[in-house]
Amino acid sequence: MHTKSFEISRKEAAQLNFDNGEILSDHVAVRKRSEAIHKATYLGNLKHQKVVISFNTGSSVYKVHTTIWLTYGNYIFLKDNVQVPVERILAVDF
Repeated sequence: MHTKSFEISRKEAAQLNFDNGEILSDHVAVRKRSEAIHKATYLGNLKHQKVVISFNTGSSVYKVHTTIWLTYGNYIFLKDNVQVPVERILAVDF
């Protein structure tokens, strides 16, 4: 089943509420997501490279084209202190 995703801005992402809990069920997918977040954070800080972050709030799937500035605890941080919980991220595309 294909779920429709909505493209939103970073500022719109700041207004969202997220359910708790891991969205990925496969340990390999969780590891790959972690590696992609690490790479995106590195490239965001070094080259200001933007990525497309897909995430599930629990009610909808969204995509944001932005730069990941920091990964701390269980969150990624975007510009203007916008936070997205890592456990809700479906993919990071370069």
